[in-house]
Amino acid sequence: MSVIQYQESKLRRVAILNRLSNFEHVSYQQLSEEYYVSRSSIANDISYIKYVFAKEGLNLSFDRFGTYFEGNEIQVQKVLKRMILNHFDELEIVREIVDRKLLETVERSFRESIADKQIEIPESYFSSIIVSNLLMIQRSREGKKISLKGKNQYGKYFLEFNKYPLVCELLHQLEEQRIYQFSQEEVQYLTYVIVGSGLRFFMKNETIPLVFREKIRQLIQKVSRGIQIDLTQDSRLEEDLLVHLYQLLLRIEAQTTIVNPLIDEIKQNYPSLYGVVWFALNDFRWPYQVSLSEDEVGFVAIHFQAAIERVKRLNRLLFVCPNGMGTSSFVSAKIRRILPDIDSIETASVDKLNRLDLFDVDLIISTVDIPKQIRPVVRISPMVTARDMKRIMNHYIDLVIDNEQINIEGSISEKVKHLISSNVYFDHLDSKEAAIRFLVDQQQFENEDLKQRFLHSIFEREEIQSTYLENGFAIPHGNPNVVKQTSVAVLIADKPFSWGYQKADIVVLLMIREEDVKEVEPVMKMVMQGIEDKNWFISKMLEVRE
Repeated sequence: MSVIQYQESKLRRVAILNRLSNFEHVSYQQLSEEYYVSRSSIANDISYIKYVFAKEGLNLSFDRFGTYFEGNEIQVQKVLKRMILNHFDELEIVREIVDRKLLETVERSFRESIADKQIEIPESYFSSIIVSNLLMIQRSREGKKISLKGKNQYGKYFLEFNKYPLVCELLHQLEEQRIYQFSQEEVQYLTYVIVGSGLRFFMKNETIPLVFREKIRQLIQKVSRGIQIDLTQDSRLEEDLLVHLYQLLLRIEAQTTIVNPLIDEIKQNYPSLYGVVWFALNDFRWPYQVSLSEDEVGFVAIHFQAAIERVKRLNRLLFVCPNGMGTSSFVSAKIRRILPDIDSIETASVDKLNRLDLFDVDLIISTVDIPKQIRPVVRISPMVTARDMKRIMNHYIDLVIDNEQINIEGSISEKVKHLISSNVYFDHLDSKEAAIRFLVDQQQFENEDLKQRFLHSIFEREEIQSTYLENGFAIPHGNPNVVKQTSVAVLIADKPFSWGYQKADIVVLLMIREEDVKEVEPVMKMVMQGIEDKNWFISKMLEVRE
């Protein structure tokens, strides 16, 4: 496909999306004739548009008149917002759904207001706020109004928003410029959107209910057990998650979207952590039914990765110096200037070095030549020149990178093999319910009552939030309190079947006891690798089965 064809394809997809967002029926034949392309090209366009809708937990419908969207205005704006944010750096692509002049006016007004009030909001969140306001104004002018009817039943969780006049001031700036006059319902909706994108600046952490803080602590405990790194004492992680997940609830209430520009890198670089966080969030006791996008899971995973980095930082340097305390103090001060996070810099003579246990030493820095050691050594001069400091930094960077190397193995761990060895099935099943019942039927339970309770807990969880992950993988799991023996079962179906708004053909049933949560990490690592390469996953399941 040439560059021009590719550009035309993207423009065409936006145009078709725009028609669907205006509740038109479109047919493949009709679109093929109007855009002078083949039906297969239109099929690819519709497939992509279905993918965009599915990202928001929505789907397209079909009848004898063609394909159409059966939903409400808030849902339409979610989809349009995702498309715009995906192309925010190339707005020409989405020109059919973006009033560029209005966008510039809204952005300028908000930037001025936020600068005046000295508020700092991350750029990705700021873009989300701008696009939400743009779509609200733009589509309301066309007579497409949002309705919050039945959408504010959970307001008790978020306190009274009239306590946050700052939000109203931001919107009032637009009204004063005669850009748009907001209705009370629109102000309420945009308040959820704005506060959901910058909660830290609109309310104090102390005003968040204590019961929610307790849920955050339970989440941290679960992820800590899953990755086998204790993060429960990290107060910064607790505060960051408290704010982020409360914002997340506000975004869910507003049915709005935040696009995570780093999601692909997060899943590629931290697949195990992403999987464990997804599993823990799936078990998080939300106050009502939620549907979490991969973008939101990715943001939460980043908070946990930051906490892991704080744990993993280099803790101990050993400085070998024969010239006394004066020189060692001078060198230590120099090192701390370039490596301020180091917990401990200890000094030793060459003689003492031979008697030391270097197990927990990360790096040795020496002003003299010393014999080869089990830890990396940086040789510097006693005066610590600029060149010496660069060498120390280079070794430090190498150590950090070595610690972060991702081990994408061509095999799965022995622990996972043991869990699934007699529990891999290749079969024909045509529904989510049939697949779940089939896998549960293959498992051992002490009695029928426990089996039915576990089965019920799986379907109950699916009602709250779908356990579909991506690329055809679904990971159903039930109440760990009725599981007596941890096991994992895998079903590979001969063809995809419906799993909510998605299609699944690989189902991984997790039966994990609460005390065995650590087993989730290697399983989710295998699943995430399978999502990247489904053929690899199927071949490994064949090997395990044999």
